[in-house]
Amino acid sequence: MTKKIQSNFNPASVEGWLSRELAAGRLEGGALEVHHTGKTVYTNEFGTSNSYGEAVRRDTMFWIASMTKPVVSVAAMRLIERDELSLSDWVSDFVPGFGEHGVLTSSGDLEAAKRPPTILDLMTHTSGVTYDLFGNEAIHRRYAQAQVFDFRSNNVKIAEKLANLPLLYQPGTVFEYGMSTDMLGRVIEVLTGLPLDDALQDLVLGPLGMNDTSFLPDAKKIADIPPSAIRDNIAPLISPEQTWWSGGGGLYSTVTDYMRFARMLLHSGKLDGIRVLRPQTVALMRQDHLPENVKYGNYTAALGITAPWTENGLGFGLGFAVRTKCLDHVPGGMGEYLWPGVSGANFWTDPENDLIVVFLTHAPDHRSDHRIGLRNAVYAGLNWGNRT
Repeated sequence: MTKKIQSNFNPASVEGWLSRELAAGRLEGGALEVHHTGKTVYTNEFGTSNSYGEAVRRDTMFWIASMTKPVVSVAAMRLIERDELSLSDWVSDFVPGFGEHGVLTSSGDLEAAKRPPTILDLMTHTSGVTYDLFGNEAIHRRYAQAQVFDFRSNNVKIAEKLANLPLLYQPGTVFEYGMSTDMLGRVIEVLTGLPLDDALQDLVLGPLGMNDTSFLPDAKKIADIPPSAIRDNIAPLISPEQTWWSGGGGLYSTVTDYMRFARMLLHSGKLDGIRVLRPQTVALMRQDHLPENVKYGNYTAALGITAPWTENGLGFGLGFAVRTKCLDHVPGGMGEYLWPGVSGANFWTDPENDLIVVFLTHAPDHRSDHRIGLRNAVYAGLNWGNRT
């Protein structure tokens, strides 16, 4: 284990939590970094990365799954800053036919969409698309039949498949977690003329020096993913057969790289003298953009404490959840923004308390409990319960 302690952060609660999870077999290995008051106050590479017992290193790569979504959202915001894209643009301007096959109702009938899905709908998961694995309704079966989620495919074909399917809900009415950011990745490809991996390199990864973040890294650098339904059905292939760069969940990264990304957002779009986004753009991303009377799809509850609804004090910005209300049972400051991954990866940024936490691990079956346990442990280290 490697540690670096500064500031007033007491790591005892975090170390105790990690030790208990490792001892119980709910963690095998991972990397954690806590940034507070402008300093790195805690780093820890713990456990093993593979069946040979090799220790996790600082440069060990982890599948960050849906923590890909904020990265792709930042790339889209750069295009918006260049006036090449607008939040009000119709998705069908870039993917012909998307939204034109109507909405599949619960009775199995098709009704016309009341308006076309927009880029804003993609960024807030109100576009009407879903994931095939997150239900067994008629729309999910159609997704599975069409093989919409397929790492042997590519964004061109997947976007076409989504465009040829009906929507699950009327655009802009229901938060339904799904493949909206994958469609956003295709929009980025159309605008840049580049495959998504190259576009992200130009727009985000390269400028930030995120040299260990990619869709298809060297397999020797990656921590093993434990056997699970998530690994078998959702994880990237990491083989020559993989040709799809999933904007919704395909990236691998290191704790160092993702902390650079998170610090850029905390510092209003700038890091180490490099400006990636304007301050007003980052401020826009941090606002709640869900419609006032938004409803929620059936899968939302499975997001646990990260579900963007009133019970959690969360809304949804442009690419991540945002805190709109402080709750006694969920520590965190107003304006906090966050998003986790189904792999077990997790990050949140709390500007009010000048705090960033990046946690990379492969523990999909325990991710919901880890999101609660780690949060409580970190804020205990900041003496959160004794604030005056």
